[in-house]
Amino acid sequence: MPSDSVINTQHDFNAIKKGLQTFSHIDEIESILKTRFKDFCFHTLKDIPHPKELYNNMEASLFVCQSILKNEKIVIVGDYDTDGICATSIILDFFDQLSYNNVAFAMPNRFIHGYGFSTKLFHEILKEHSDVKVIITVDNGVSSFQAADLCREHNIGLIITDHHTLEVDSNKSQKIPCCNFMINPQQAICNFPYSEICGSLVAWYFCCAIKISMLNLCSDSSAKNNQTKKFLNCYEKNLKTIRMESFLLLVGIATIADVMPLNAINHTICKYALKHIPNSKRYAFQALMENLKSSIDSQVLGFRIIPLLNAAGRISDGKIALSFLRANSLPNARFYLKQLKDLNAQRKHLQDEVTNKAFQSISQIPQNENMLCAVGEDWHEGVLGIVAGKMADEFQKPCFVLTNTNGVCKGSGRSAGDVDLISSMQKIGHLMQRYGGHVGAVGLELKDYNLESFIKSFKPISHNIEKKENVLGILNSHLINYELFSCITSFEPFGNGNPLPKFLCEMEILECKKTGQGFREFHFKRTENSSIKGMFFNQKYADYNFTIGSILCFRATIALDSQSFYTTQNRQIMLIIDRVYTE
Repeated sequence: MPSDSVINTQHDFNAIKKGLQTFSHIDEIESILKTRFKDFCFHTLKDIPHPKELYNNMEASLFVCQSILKNEKIVIVGDYDTDGICATSIILDFFDQLSYNNVAFAMPNRFIHGYGFSTKLFHEILKEHSDVKVIITVDNGVSSFQAADLCREHNIGLIITDHHTLEVDSNKSQKIPCCNFMINPQQAICNFPYSEICGSLVAWYFCCAIKISMLNLCSDSSAKNNQTKKFLNCYEKNLKTIRMESFLLLVGIATIADVMPLNAINHTICKYALKHIPNSKRYAFQALMENLKSSIDSQVLGFRIIPLLNAAGRISDGKIALSFLRANSLPNARFYLKQLKDLNAQRKHLQDEVTNKAFQSISQIPQNENMLCAVGEDWHEGVLGIVAGKMADEFQKPCFVLTNTNGVCKGSGRSAGDVDLISSMQKIGHLMQRYGGHVGAVGLELKDYNLESFIKSFKPISHNIEKKENVLGILNSHLINYELFSCITSFEPFGNGNPLPKFLCEMEILECKKTGQGFREFHFKRTENSSIKGMFFNQKYADYNFTIGSILCFRATIALDSQSFYTTQNRQIMLIIDRVYTE
């Protein structure tokens, strides 16, 4: 029997039904989904904003071009999550295709350096690359004040490319680390039309700017003299062969991974990525397609591919995932994919362990009605964000999961509803040693003696991003067919701002069995002469007594049954249940 915290009653179901439309035809569903895109200014890549619209982008690119012409050492500082790994791969691949070889990279290890460009990582870079002249951060840097000061002291140029929310001072003015340039759409001075984009897209735009600036230098006859002319002639040939759209496949993955809102630019890029990943020449994608044995959509990205990439940084080292993405042969890609799959299996085990402990711990400390905080001793840092997300989904309020190690509480928070988590954190930033993130997710670190004040003082701030309702309506069983599935998938990709449509259903249980993993497999009556499969991936209901012949009220999405070998279209469709409502 599930705990009281996860039971949803028939009363809850009836309350949700009020005001929802009962669909009688697929056209009604299609019409509602179309309204999600009515305000889009564009739907194709050729119409996305120009790189010059991103503040500091063109100026910073000229700075890098001058370093390239002087053959100066450039070091890229990435991050260990999917967005940071993809951003690092984009910029390294770009320099490779340019044939500029005086480039290196550094990536923090969660367990050694913590998050971002830290002083410890700076000293390691300096030790390994004493000739470094320029450091470029991707998907991090907005909070790297100390490392930025060290760059200045050592006369090293620093360009910060990031998308995270900037810290503010007591006057609510944005604080910017000492750097030559910051490229971040979250800057108040930046007029880029889309502030909510991932770090990989910022890195991609920076590479676009470098390409533009280099081509301009190549066409400037006054610049072509002596050694400079030789360099420019070489680079000009390479620049003309670089297809910037090929890097957008990584941007699409990062956008879904970082739960960016699927506005016009993000949706357009993700749609392009989903279309082109299956036929990509990148060996990592070829290895993934071999392994998946299925088509790729946003759900496959979110639940099967992105967890693999994240597993490296969560359990071991993000460089493993970077090596996978940049593999130079198919056997190499397969080798790293095997490592990622093994790490992901470890992640799942640790996640289950910490999840159970976290749910138990919330009753052991005083809570704030506006949020929940779970704290434990020496929990594995790599899974805290995932557990926080599970709790936020379950309790529908912001949730924090922290591990206390030697008096320091460190972990992650995840938002729910319309709560702007990073803005909420800024109000109590004085209680923390470090924090950072964006609307939906934050990382934080504070002394354990500040924990009680942190919990008591947290007050949620709402953001003005429109939340699209993903319970679309009430679905009659006769509409559940391949035609409905095709209609829904035509609006891919799904994610933040364009959620995968969920439906309320009431269907008779014909069969119910427990799988070996503790999940529930149902067969429901669809029409008088047909049934449909439903999967419920919630182990908390593993021992619940579902009665054959009874009507089950539930919430579900429509999916292809990947295990089905039937040829009829109806049999290829199944229901993925995410919530049941019991008496």
